[in-house]
Amino acid sequence: MRYLFVLLIFLPSLVFSQVNQTDANGLRQGFWQKKQENGRLIYEGNFKDDKPVGEWKRYHPGGQLKALIEYKGDTAYTQLFDVWRKKVAEGNYVNQQKEGIWKIYKNNQLTADEEYKHGLKYGTSHQYYDTGEVMEEKQWVNDKEDGDYQIFYKDGEPYMQCKMKLGMRHGLFLVSYENGRQELVAEYKNNLRHGEWKYFDKEGNLKYTLHYDNGQILNPAVRDSVDNLKMKELEKNKGSIVDPEEFLQDPSEYMMRDKQQR
Repeated sequence: MRYLFVLLIFLPSLVFSQVNQTDANGLRQGFWQKKQENGRLIYEGNFKDDKPVGEWKRYHPGGQLKALIEYKGDTAYTQLFDVWRKKVAEGNYVNQQKEGIWKIYKNNQLTADEEYKHGLKYGTSHQYYDTGEVMEEKQWVNDKEDGDYQIFYKDGEPYMQCKMKLGMRHGLFLVSYENGRQELVAEYKNNLRHGEWKYFDKEGNLKYTLHYDNGQILNPAVRDSVDNLKMKELEKNKGSIVDPEEFLQDPSEYMMRDKQQR
């Protein structure tokens, strides 16, 4: 009984001695944890030779799980959670930089994914409708939009298509009606409107053409006449019509606004 009593006295200190330990070379080994002043955990996990291994957990200030990380060599598969314990993202870190495909969630539903290389966006990214269909697809090179950029209707048909170069619109720019016909055939040059901008009705008939030279409009009288007609139409419908022209810099926002008004 005496030996049992002594063991019970020293057991807590023996257990505590196994936390936050370093070896003779100053390398962190075994189980580590860090706490706030109020005693709530900030993180906990295991080290081997000063490197994190196995499962690690990080916590929000309120104590909810913030990140669940599984270390395997230089790769850390990471799941991130909000304070309501809902997953908001998941993907891999390699040498502490994002690598490969990262998925983004809202209310536990996939809303976007992004591809990374050495911590920079590189490859393809998507945004999704709340029913799962692809709404937006972009190409990236070294964290800049570069290549094809497309916005889709829910049925998969393209609404907007354009070319990107180093984060700027450069080249052909197309906007389509839901019936597949072209609404706008245009061109950008270094993010500026350039050349002929042709507008069509839903039957494919040319309505009017605007001419640009490096962002400078060459026939402003036509534009002003069209703007006046648009204003009259908007007044007639009391602002219920979403004008796609207003969202050429953010077409995915137009798709969301248009969806809300249907």
